[in-house]
Amino acid sequence: MVREIAVFRIGAGREQEFEEAYRGIASLLEDAEGSGGAVLHRGVEDPEVYTLIVEWDSVEAHVALTNRPEFEQFGEAVGPYLAGTPDVRHIEPVA
Repeated sequence: MVREIAVFRIGAGREQEFEEAYRGIASLLEDAEGSGGAVLHRGVEDPEVYTLIVEWDSVEAHVALTNRPEFEQFGEAVGPYLAGTPDVRHIEPVA
């Protein structure tokens, strides 16, 4: 199992709109083949920063989703609220 960690900075004052847009598209991530679920977190000290954590069977499972046509829906839904490029990484447990 690997986790995808995606950090998004949202334009000031657009946090609620972003959250609603994410809720509308969350099932795309949660129901994707190889996904173990997704949780969106909001920063406490910096509420314009969100961290999305998605559990995947493998990095390849995540990449497979990004190559599917419906993945464009994710970008179309949340893209208008982003203030910059998301930082996306994959991590795996070691201890």
